[in-house]
Amino acid sequence: RTVLQIDVMLTPSFKWTDSIHGPTQSWWLWVEDGEQEKIYHSERLNISKKRAWELKKDPLHLILRVPVFDPPSSQYIVRLEGEYFMGASTSYVLSLEGMFLPQDYPPHTALLDLNPLPVTALDNLGFESIYKFSHFNALQSQIFWPLYHTDENVLVGAPTGSGKTVAAELAMLRVFRETPDLAVVYVGPLKALVRERMKDWRQRIAEPLNKRLVEVTGESTPDSSIIQRADIICTTPEKWDGMTRMWRKRSYVRRVALLILDEVHLLGSERGPVLEVIVSRARRLNFGAKQVRLVALSTALANAHELGDWLGVNLDVGLFNFRPSVRPVPCEAHITGVPGEHYCPRMAAMNRPCYQSILRYSPSKPVLVFVSSRRQTRLTALEMIRSAAADGNARRFVSGVAEA
Repeated sequence: RTVLQIDVMLTPSFKWTDSIHGPTQSWWLWVEDGEQEKIYHSERLNISKKRAWELKKDPLHLILRVPVFDPPSSQYIVRLEGEYFMGASTSYVLSLEGMFLPQDYPPHTALLDLNPLPVTALDNLGFESIYKFSHFNALQSQIFWPLYHTDENVLVGAPTGSGKTVAAELAMLRVFRETPDLAVVYVGPLKALVRERMKDWRQRIAEPLNKRLVEVTGESTPDSSIIQRADIICTTPEKWDGMTRMWRKRSYVRRVALLILDEVHLLGSERGPVLEVIVSRARRLNFGAKQVRLVALSTALANAHELGDWLGVNLDVGLFNFRPSVRPVPCEAHITGVPGEHYCPRMAAMNRPCYQSILRYSPSKPVLVFVSSRRQTRLTALEMIRSAAADGNARRFVSGVAEA
């Protein structure tokens, strides 16, 4: 909304003469706003004789990005001036009249001041028994109705630890109540996350509600007959993509009533194309009156409306994009700058500040330290031990009683 991209194609329209032009010619290219009397972009171009001949066949393509304001100026002027010859110039007037700026990203969903909803709102003793708490939190109370009482597609964007897993479970319980013969598919980005869901749901949902839970990952691929009888299928994007490619011939795919997409903000990562295929295919898996419902979970998003529209979400009913600050447990952010251009020295320079931050902010409680590789994990852990030993307490991070 605040940046305008201008594509410029440059082609020499003069005949190069060595005695006049010499080995190279310099040109200045800039973008000016006559109304504001400002230059928003400028750069110098050096062109040799050989390059000039090449550009006559293949024009030079430049991409310029300049600011644009609301309301925009009536025009920008793209101007090219030769550095050595008067009159060696050209310009192009770029009219901005009638240009519509994209709408601002809409505000985040406000967390309403609602009374916490009791779990008895599920109106099912079996469903109520899977929760050890008596009331849903504020966020879960706000999203309860569209998840549990409608079949609308839903996108929930909220920070980690805010209770998004319960959102998926509410949609899952609706399937068990309304269409118990159909299946639920949970798609997690990592096998570790899928295993975590398996362990949790087996104890809390599958066993108490007598539901069949099946894991389908790279390390675990049950027989198709087992998948056919499953009520809940936990899988990864790549695996579900492969399973649904011949969906017309696979009856267990046609049994799917709900597709839960966890960490859907990873659409912008390397796995994004796989997630796109899954969603596009899911929106085609419609059999008569039966529609595959999509429930997507994500962190807080900047373009939630665009993502929700692509997922087929009714933006007035099923879109919830809460601020990053909306979380049951308050979170503080402390930033420590570490200089360094190269990876290894920079990572080494982070070790001491990391150790000091642990002692300052969480000396006795669990701590998570994220690094970029398994090798760096070992190096960082050893450095934490060395730092603790240098302070005279090498067993600072050891809990419990050591074996003899």
